[in-house]
Amino acid sequence: MKYFICLLFAFLSFYSNAQECVSRLSGHVHNSFTHENLDRATITIVELNRVKITNNRGDFVFDSLCNGNYTIRVVYNQQDSIFQSISVYGNRHLDIDLPLLQNTLSGITVSAQRTHQVTGIKKELSGRELEETRGQTLGEALSRINGVSMLQTGATISKPVIHGLHGSRILTINNGVRQEGQQWGNEHAPEIDPFIANRLTVIKGVEELRYGSDAIGGVILVDPRPLRNLPGYQAELNTVYFSNNRQYVVSAQYEQQLTKRPEFTYRLQGTLKKGANTTTPHYRLNNTGNEEKNFSLSGVYRKNRFISELYYSFFDTRIGLFEGSHIGNLTDLEAAIASDKPDPVFTGENTYRIGRPYQRVQHHLVKSRSVFQTAGNHRFSFLLAAQFNDRQEFDVTRSQTTTRPQLDLGIFTVTEELTWETAGPVHFNRITGLTAMQQQNRYSGRYFIPDYNSNSWGLYHIERWNHLAWDAQAGIRIDHKNISTSRITGGGAVQEKNDFQYTTFASSLNIGNRIDEHWRVNGTLTLSNRAPHVNELLSNGIHHGTSTYEQGNRDLKPERSLNFSFNNTFTSESGNVILEGSFYNNNIKNFIYLQPKPDEPVLTIAGAFPKNVYEQADVRLRGFDLLASFRPFQNFEWNNKYSLLRAKNNNINDWLIRMPSDRFQSEFIYNLTDRKKIKNAYISTEAIYVWEQTRVPDESNGKQDYKLPPSGYFLWNADVSLSVLAGKFPLIFGIGLRNILNTTYRDYLNAMRYFTDEAGRNIQFRLRIPINQTF
Repeated sequence: MKYFICLLFAFLSFYSNAQECVSRLSGHVHNSFTHENLDRATITIVELNRVKITNNRGDFVFDSLCNGNYTIRVVYNQQDSIFQSISVYGNRHLDIDLPLLQNTLSGITVSAQRTHQVTGIKKELSGRELEETRGQTLGEALSRINGVSMLQTGATISKPVIHGLHGSRILTINNGVRQEGQQWGNEHAPEIDPFIANRLTVIKGVEELRYGSDAIGGVILVDPRPLRNLPGYQAELNTVYFSNNRQYVVSAQYEQQLTKRPEFTYRLQGTLKKGANTTTPHYRLNNTGNEEKNFSLSGVYRKNRFISELYYSFFDTRIGLFEGSHIGNLTDLEAAIASDKPDPVFTGENTYRIGRPYQRVQHHLVKSRSVFQTAGNHRFSFLLAAQFNDRQEFDVTRSQTTTRPQLDLGIFTVTEELTWETAGPVHFNRITGLTAMQQQNRYSGRYFIPDYNSNSWGLYHIERWNHLAWDAQAGIRIDHKNISTSRITGGGAVQEKNDFQYTTFASSLNIGNRIDEHWRVNGTLTLSNRAPHVNELLSNGIHHGTSTYEQGNRDLKPERSLNFSFNNTFTSESGNVILEGSFYNNNIKNFIYLQPKPDEPVLTIAGAFPKNVYEQADVRLRGFDLLASFRPFQNFEWNNKYSLLRAKNNNINDWLIRMPSDRFQSEFIYNLTDRKKIKNAYISTEAIYVWEQTRVPDESNGKQDYKLPPSGYFLWNADVSLSVLAGKFPLIFGIGLRNILNTTYRDYLNAMRYFTDEAGRNIQFRLRIPINQTF
């Protein structure tokens, strides 16, 4: 703690000696076809990495600029983007015309990424908030979005939970492609390098229909930065270090538009990560290290009205699992769960070594997407993608010479999508899409889920309308899926075959109204269906990462969700007050969930494990997310977030198990005035309180869980960052403190809460070096 205070004083001293800059850039963004103001367009000064969001009138302002030449990038709805070179000397105003269906503007070509014109619920993480999460997992980054929590397995594995829903109910779209792996597992985190993302967006409503009828929980968009569209090159180096587990991260990317072939742009990106064992406030957990190696390559070709994009990514991780969660017999298992801390034999090692039990996961993704724009405002797009995911699970074995995994799961997926986007009658535009997916899953070693082949297709249509203060979206989708499974014995004979067929429908309606320039409301009604996944139907074995034994149910029926949500946003004229409330009520028939069986632990050749069984019930999930942001003084911000969820099992008129607790976050930010050499300096402190989850099933009908929910907890975090201009390029430094008070706590949604505490104090050191050269 004393070191952080010393660094803080050094930072303030260094900052106070810098020269002040007083120039100002203001501007306005609007649709060049309809002449409507574009609110929430993102304006970035590339050289300074300063970002502003336009207000309800399409206006933006950058204060405290130094005189000089800059490149600005304008992005609207993650699709339409332009770059423009400008000079700022004194005060300057800039009007920007942004075309939303054309692909050229005065010789400037618009990005080929998808259009996301979302009028339903949309929440995103970008800019400063995303920067502070660098080096963390995708789940950790997303948990900063209000209404999103984490389902964890220890300190290194996490996946997002949106309004109480997770797993196959949440679709993750990685650079325009639906991510497909073994995502059904609670400890199977998305195989995505967060460093590829320029923004993370959660959407709910009509836009979900573009990706599947099974997006009951919502859709997560992982969107990279649009490839540059000016001759020249740019690069970026990120380095991060975490003190708790001595984890270091290095990530770099380089992109270039060729001067002699300006129609072609490419990007290279890669990340290396390595962490040692995690430390709680009172002990270090053996075998909790992690390693990660990622790489991606993308290129785009633009010519007149044609755009073609190629993308490849490789993700490789090795994750150690806490030794104290894999117990050899039932007596020791019960003792470990009942104990306040692990047996000392499982703690104390300070090493990067990863031994058994551990997981090794590799994911390959290759994508091709072509877009053709006609002269009559018709846009056709064809996407073809292939993915291969290999998950290997290594148990503790008696023989130290054993090198093979005890379970090896491989899934190969091919997806196709054809879309047609066009402007309809006045105030209308529409999109129609046809999708298909083929999957083949194979396993070897210990049985958990069977081999299976899956074929599916989907068809959707979405209409959008806007006029004056009103806008609306409506859409419908149908999907059909065939699943054929087979379980093969060691002798090679087919033991069991099953065939499943599901046809699911989804529809959604959203209506929004801008009551005045400062107040906007919208409501969404969505009907969606999700077919059971193979693991829910036919799993029967050890779920390695969660250290449990799971049993499926082949009689499960598709889930059917009817979700109503209402969003209310107020922004003051000065922009100094933002109030937002999102309310939802989700009724799900045949909801599939894992029910612990505390009285039925399972003893296997690999040890003793708690038993969980898939069951169904009619449930209701209702709650709200509140946000209040204030700027009482010029450089001071106060942001508050509160999330509440109430989940009921209607079949037994009782609470639903394993739902997120209520959560409150309050953050204070002080932004220091820019100087000649120092930009974007700020100091922030954050308080988080998570309540104890008291709304759990009553145990009058038998024991419902292996351990009562842990107590609520309070965390105190802080962050400091500044950008120093070194020659032509800035150096962005950051220091983050997590769990400053070194609080001892356990989180209800962490599978390791049965065995161990959460991680203790963690200091994060960040350095980012962006380089931009335009010819």
